[in-house]
Amino acid sequence: MYVYRVLIFALLSAVAPLGFAQVPAADRAPDFIPLGAYVSWERCVANAKVSEIDLWEDVGTRLDALQANHVNLLWVTNMSEPALPRLIVECEKRGLRLLPNIDAVEARVDWRWAGGTEYYDKLLPRLVAAAGDSKTLVGWVLSDEPTVEQLPRLEILREKFREHDPNRFSTAVTMWPQTPQVPVQTKLPVVCVDLYPFFGPKDPNGPHTDNASKHYYRNNTAKMLDAIGEGPAVGWVMGQCFSDIWGPREYNAEGHLIGLPGAYLHWRAPTLAEMRWQVWEAFRNGAKGYISYTLAPEAPNPETATLPPKDVKWKEVLAKEATDLGPNALTNPDGSTTPQLEELGKVYAQLAPHTELLLRLKRSEEAFVEVTDGPASVQSFVDPESGGRYVIVVNDDLKVTQELTLGFGTVTAVSALAGAELANLKTTTGNGPRTAMVSLVAGDGILLTIQ
Repeated sequence: MYVYRVLIFALLSAVAPLGFAQVPAADRAPDFIPLGAYVSWERCVANAKVSEIDLWEDVGTRLDALQANHVNLLWVTNMSEPALPRLIVECEKRGLRLLPNIDAVEARVDWRWAGGTEYYDKLLPRLVAAAGDSKTLVGWVLSDEPTVEQLPRLEILREKFREHDPNRFSTAVTMWPQTPQVPVQTKLPVVCVDLYPFFGPKDPNGPHTDNASKHYYRNNTAKMLDAIGEGPAVGWVMGQCFSDIWGPREYNAEGHLIGLPGAYLHWRAPTLAEMRWQVWEAFRNGAKGYISYTLAPEAPNPETATLPPKDVKWKEVLAKEATDLGPNALTNPDGSTTPQLEELGKVYAQLAPHTELLLRLKRSEEAFVEVTDGPASVQSFVDPESGGRYVIVVNDDLKVTQELTLGFGTVTAVSALAGAELANLKTTTGNGPRTAMVSLVAGDGILLTIQ
């Protein structure tokens, strides 16, 4: 009986990879982890016009900045259909994957559904033909922040894209209240939530303290991943790198957006520590991709400085004096990089060699590591292929470097794969439990392997 079981197991193991290979790419999660950035196409158009340069010069400068900072995927929205072939070429030159939301595709537009799928039956064959067999274009974005009521449209559109383009996956980005319904109402292989946790000072509409911002981000990432469960989809997080001001505003010489008296300071740019923390915390929670919103800022316009104060109910929080909310995006209006993009690039560079591993890892309830002092978040993982044990530790302090003591129980070896270096690894009692010290700057993380 044992011999028969072994034989059956061997046969199943032999055919499993073949079966996976026969599943169209449109029906399964992608085989890579995006370390990405998002751009609104109309902002490139507007900045090029202000700078009096060709659109593709502006786009090329920003794509060069992404390439130099270890970004491997561009998520673009609101772009015109005719621009697609050229953008594929420009991304391919720089080794960037492309994930476009063509303005003609956007599923939220009601009139496009008046005749059932007739509109898309005409559009999609033309669009897929324009994409050709490019390996650079990896999938299609069907919608940007649809409502729950519009989610059934995404499933219809996913099936239509699958019919015409079975070798590419489809996805959409949704706000946190709608996201848990995406894996319920659709079969999208990638669920993506946008989470922008750093609201302006005293903003009543969102979190604006360290603890509130961290809870908002962590809780809603977890809700997405819990909704996916053990299903075939994976979860991506679209995190924040922007500021947003309603009412009078202007750029200063550094390229920072300044809220003038009477402005509503809606969102502020993340600090460098917050840039680090968003990426590490997404992967610590088990996300399989991270996209930073957004690449291009609003174009400078002298008329915004003389806008009237914003007419809102919460007038007590309107700016009383000029207030610097930091860069408006990952790049400045002229396309130069911000410190935020450079910091994002440092984290991406640390994680890039380990993306295949991160894609495989499954969360474990077993505590492989305990932090005995300092504010830190810890998550254990197991590699189902090798049985290897891994841990991500994140410094939850967004202001101060923390010297953390890590306790490992009985292990034979511990090493750092990404992030800070371990120090002072020592055996405390013979061959028994080991402890290590690690210094993590504010918001930083570390990926450990344990044997």
